[in-house]
Amino acid sequence: MSMKKITLRQIAEDLNLSISTVSRALSDNYQISAETKKRVVNYAAEKHFTVNRFAKGLKEGRTNTIGVVICSIDNAFITQLLNGIHDYCNTVGYQFMMMQSRGCFKTEQNCVRQLADYGIDGLLISPSFNSTDLSYLSVLQNQGMPIVLFDRISEQLKTHQVAVDNFNGAYAAGNEMLERGLKSVLIIGCKQDVLLSSQRVNGFLVAMQSDLSHHCIVEECDASDPKLLEEYLRTIFLANLVLEKKVDAIFTTTDSFTTAAVKVLHRLGIKIPLVGFCNSDLAEVLPGSPTIIRQPAYQMGELASKQLMALIKRGGKDDFETIYLPTILIADDVEVQEAV
Repeated sequence: MSMKKITLRQIAEDLNLSISTVSRALSDNYQISAETKKRVVNYAAEKHFTVNRFAKGLKEGRTNTIGVVICSIDNAFITQLLNGIHDYCNTVGYQFMMMQSRGCFKTEQNCVRQLADYGIDGLLISPSFNSTDLSYLSVLQNQGMPIVLFDRISEQLKTHQVAVDNFNGAYAAGNEMLERGLKSVLIIGCKQDVLLSSQRVNGFLVAMQSDLSHHCIVEECDASDPKLLEEYLRTIFLANLVLEKKVDAIFTTTDSFTTAAVKVLHRLGIKIPLVGFCNSDLAEVLPGSPTIIRQPAYQMGELASKQLMALIKRGGKDDFETIYLPTILIADDVEVQEAV
């Protein structure tokens, strides 16, 4: 049989104190004597009493909790980003609640609504692939909710935003290929993440255009299903690398594309230079030793959290700024260039 949960009222009756005195003692209020505090705290611990932090926070108008909405927690980049959020929140006495939109706009809206209902003090959000209308966030913002965008940013919302410098990261990759004499490149872009993918594809193409003899083929892939992605990559690799040698290198625009491409190339027994975005801790042991573009995921999570805390303290009012963090290009385990 489960034990009945003890309440403040019960503690007050057992100790012959008022409910307000017990509450203040548990909150370490200066108005309560050290002797009474010790008596209340010890009795509460003995009875396994725990404070309902959310109820307390809602009563006080602050829960010391922020909400975080991401597309999916399925790659190293997001894991590192969440670590940055966690560590910063921990230093300022905050916690966070995380939810996934799975790339669905309707799910994203539901996630934000649920977090707001929980009484979060602020929101960090990386909008989903198809979030074309962020007016619902503007409504929430106008109601007093501090919001910061990260990773996938938008001009629709006036707030702090933190993102990777996608264009210059890809531009550095293009220059790296030209320096190696690689002028014919197969580019793997993303159908869903139009803005992010286009920034990276455009940055790479601009770099390649400095050599008039360059030749690039752009293929846009569906990132939603890993198995279908590998099948599609196999098809385009056979068409461009086996049946007919059309390119002499590959550029991949996302973590999932890089790891999938390396896997498929290994299965086909194809050896070809590859440069791609990848934050996996296993990148250095991937077959073929690809050149990696590493994103500052941890720093992004940390900085976005810091900006949100500033908004919370200032009541959502601030001089908003958009910060683009530089990427690092790593070849043969050596940082060869920082995109700035």
